[in-house]
Amino acid sequence: MTTKPFLARLAGGTLLAAVALAPPAAAADKVRLLLDWGWLPYHASFFLAQERGYFRDAGVEVDVEQGRGSNTTAILVGQRSFDMGHLNITNAAAAIAKGVPLRAVAVYQHRTSSSFVGIKGRVTLDGPKSLVGLKIGSTPGGSDGLGMSIFRRSNGIADGALNIISLDASAKTAALLTGQVDVVSGDSHAYAAIVRGGGFEPVVMELASFGVPLLGFGFATNETFLKEKPNAIKAVLAASKRGMADAVADPQGACTLIRSKVQVAGKLEQCIDYMTGLQRLSQAPTDAAWGRSTPQEWEALIATLRGVGEITSDKPATAYYTNDLVP
Repeated sequence: MTTKPFLARLAGGTLLAAVALAPPAAAADKVRLLLDWGWLPYHASFFLAQERGYFRDAGVEVDVEQGRGSNTTAILVGQRSFDMGHLNITNAAAAIAKGVPLRAVAVYQHRTSSSFVGIKGRVTLDGPKSLVGLKIGSTPGGSDGLGMSIFRRSNGIADGALNIISLDASAKTAALLTGQVDVVSGDSHAYAAIVRGGGFEPVVMELASFGVPLLGFGFATNETFLKEKPNAIKAVLAASKRGMADAVADPQGACTLIRSKVQVAGKLEQCIDYMTGLQRLSQAPTDAAWGRSTPQEWEALIATLRGVGEITSDKPATAYYTNDLVP
């Protein structure tokens, strides 16, 4: 009699039993992420996170959808139509103050890029009063609409003193380049790249240089998802941060990827210009404190919104944000 077959059978049985008793792999949390606007160059970081498996490695399955303005994104996320939003945090703060059950979970642009942008040789922008008499293209419902209102009130400009022309974002671009409007309101990195792409030199007046302490881009979630899926939120932020780091390291590669996946306006060079412009205004994703807010910047933002009558809430700053989920 030999023992080898018996031991082999025993080992095999033990292995099978171990496999049978092993717990099933945990299913990835599904997260619906709504962007601030339609596909733009800086959204390449989310494509990088998907393409390189960063979301998967973090244990989440993320569905990324285009938005139609940060104000709309804040409301839809607050209503739980989506789990998280990538949006302008100033818009999120205004929504929270008005009762939308939302919370900012990461801020990576601590100084707003909201600006007035014109074309050199056509206009001179040397202060708030220089806007009087100009035709200003602005998009209602987005972050620039709110920024415009706060800027005007903060600088003592009367309600009817500025000639505001409501335009969709795509129409705003064409109107500026063809001279139908003198300046546009919007993110400096975006419109400066568009102007250069059109063969002109941009003139930029940043709202932050004129007493407007608004916050820029970051992430927010609704209060229900915050309570039920905090680890999923951490995972999305960590994977998104990795995607952003890759975009900073290789903006051309990031632009090439997003342009291969979706329709992005302009040439490759304009995409790179746009993305690097935003990166210069944002906290580096390699920064150990990436995404973290300070009480001081939130208190300044809330005081500004309250001071110009945009909000009336007396909620404390801690009701607007949390740093607990920042990777």
